[in-house]
Amino acid sequence: MDLLLDKKKILVTGGSRGIGLACSKMLAAEGASLIIASRSKENLDSALGDIERFGGNYYVFPADLSKKEDIDALTDFVTSRFGYIDGLVINTGGPPMGETLGHTDKVWIEAFDSLLMSAVRLTRNFVPSMQERKFGRIISVSSIGVKQPIAGLVLSNSIRQAVVGYLKTLSAEVAGSNVFINSILPGSTDTERLSDLHKSVARSTGKTVDQVTAMRRSSIPAGKFADPEHLAALAAFLLSSKNGYITGQSIAVDGGMVSFPL
Repeated sequence: MDLLLDKKKILVTGGSRGIGLACSKMLAAEGASLIIASRSKENLDSALGDIERFGGNYYVFPADLSKKEDIDALTDFVTSRFGYIDGLVINTGGPPMGETLGHTDKVWIEAFDSLLMSAVRLTRNFVPSMQERKFGRIISVSSIGVKQPIAGLVLSNSIRQAVVGYLKTLSAEVAGSNVFINSILPGSTDTERLSDLHKSVARSTGKTVDQVTAMRRSSIPAGKFADPEHLAALAAFLLSSKNGYITGQSIAVDGGMVSFPL
């Protein structure tokens, strides 16, 4: 299927590793022009090397999305290179793991700025021009923890629900301008984040990492972890002109792990 992404201009945040990098590669393969943002210049340079083979128009920009000044600088960079964007991938790294009552106020506020305020600031900066042009597609890469909380990830479980609520509210306000906003909820996906979670659980339970990994895999009806590309394929469709009517949704990509809809 031709997703009609050729010459579409898309900003991918957190686009240098894991699911974000998979999205960057998928969109580049479909012909989109990209600006990829991430905190690590080294990771950005590596990502650029991975996608340059597709022969498109690509830029990278180092930015910490928890900081308003970095998002404003990123916005200026996007405007100077592209003028406007057709699509936006909101993707930030997961906040620290830990016991539910064990996080300080400082850690909670940092997670709030990174997850929720980054979504607020990015949409505030880019949605108005999408409304003016009568086209925009936005996705947020969230977590299945929005539907079924994951032990040890209280920061993610809590604040990502706020992000989904914010984007759901915004989606209803801008849908009439052909600006569609959706959230993707990854389940257990084969990334460094999942590996780190398994190591953390192993330390706290006395089990081996292999035992924890096998237990988590066995809880998934599909019997396997997702590849980042599974998420990227859905993201590419939702960001495309082929998505003509899906907005305000939170779509689980979890191999059937969540036992009932919420």
